[in-house]
Amino acid sequence: MNPVKAVIAIDIGTSSARAGLVDQELRVHSIASRPYRLNTPHPGYAEQDPDEIFTAMSAAVREVLGECGDDLEVVGLCLDTAMHSLLALDRTQRASTPVITWADMRAARIASRLANGKETAAALYRATGCPVHAMYFPAKAVWLAENQPTIFEEAATFTSIKGYLLGRLTGRYVDDLAIASGYGLLNIADLTWDEKALHQSGLSPKRLPELVEPRTVVGTLTPELAQEWDSGRLPVVAGGSDGPLANVGAGCVQEGDMAITVGTSSAVRMFTSAPRADDGQRTWCYYLGDTTWVVGGAINGGASSLAWLREAFPGITQAEGAAAHEELDRLAASVPPGSEGLLFAPYLAGERNPGLQGEARGYLAGLSLHHSAKHFVRATMEGIAYQIAWVYLSVAEVAGRPQKIRVTGGFVGSSVWPQILADVLGRSLEVPVEKEGSLIGCAAFGLTALAPELDWRSLVAQIPVERTIQPNLDNHQKYQRHLEAYQRLYGAVRPHFSEILSLQDS
Repeated sequence: MNPVKAVIAIDIGTSSARAGLVDQELRVHSIASRPYRLNTPHPGYAEQDPDEIFTAMSAAVREVLGECGDDLEVVGLCLDTAMHSLLALDRTQRASTPVITWADMRAARIASRLANGKETAAALYRATGCPVHAMYFPAKAVWLAENQPTIFEEAATFTSIKGYLLGRLTGRYVDDLAIASGYGLLNIADLTWDEKALHQSGLSPKRLPELVEPRTVVGTLTPELAQEWDSGRLPVVAGGSDGPLANVGAGCVQEGDMAITVGTSSAVRMFTSAPRADDGQRTWCYYLGDTTWVVGGAINGGASSLAWLREAFPGITQAEGAAAHEELDRLAASVPPGSEGLLFAPYLAGERNPGLQGEARGYLAGLSLHHSAKHFVRATMEGIAYQIAWVYLSVAEVAGRPQKIRVTGGFVGSSVWPQILADVLGRSLEVPVEKEGSLIGCAAFGLTALAPELDWRSLVAQIPVERTIQPNLDNHQKYQRHLEAYQRLYGAVRPHFSEILSLQDS
């Protein structure tokens, strides 16, 4: 019997590198994961060591290669990574900065300054699909130029963690158009560098990587890695970005399909056949590949908010791992919808959509003597759901009301949180059988790049649904009032974020 073709799909997230061995029918045979640190040396910073990420990725790949049996033939690798990371490379292609991640808000004040030119900011958004925000290259590049001018001037290339890893894997330092569309520098219509965005950032095309389509074979593994992994000179497919590929892996590939992912952070996305912008700049538009774009919005809150709660208040639960999540579910379930008037704003790392306030900070409202740890847990879950609902409404206005909604990410393992989201939205939520959305989407891109007779849309269209979560309409009516109060409260606090942020420096 001939072995079945398979790829190694690599998912580089915020907290870990994961590698999955996935065959041409999108069956996952093995998965390995290695963690790495998110360093926060100063307020607003969120950075990582690129070599630590590469080492973690290498270990995960070696593990899944070691578990590959004779019934599988590994035909190549494909990568997806988190978006909006920036690092500078010197002339020898060594990193001269840490990875400045999507969660890094050090450039928040600079983003606010750049956004003050309203007409310019609006024009750049229409061109790039990226609103002015601290997570994009223009604000980060200006921050480097003003605060680390020697590093900025001496850097040969500014790229993403994807571009860096592709270079380490193959010796060819390029980036894919899907990741580059999240730089804030790419014209989203013609997929070339935008002159006005480059001017704003102080960068030039010579200091940016060569761009390739996501399903491009960038090259083959370097001889050193091929020997270290005992894998042969496997071809390496550029791949795309983790969020949009999670839509692919969830089977949401047609216009009218929406995917909501709640992982470390959270996002709402829909595919379109052409770029679409929002007059209010509440959404972004990125490139997926194959003349397909992604309209969506993301929030910095998600499982990271619950992780912060546990770390900040260790008395909430002493359990670890799965037992800790079960305890959090039990606490949340013991509180009625609405958390008895407690509202949590999940802006611990600033806010992305729909308000685009890097200077935003989290807060609790309605706190009274009868509130306890269990209220904090449920209010945190509800705060994420309110913010997702706000983004959902914005995306639906731009890309159309979704016909179906599928949910992915670690939160689907909760017995409480997905129901809260369904109740807040008042919509049925489908949970796909396959939970490895980004890995499956990445594998689909990799397989079809290496086997042109396959079509990635056809492959993922067969992904079945495990269960459907129906909304409780009584709870939905109650949550509508809470969502409106949540939005009004934000409107009242928003003018004071800059002043609040300045207090941490005093």
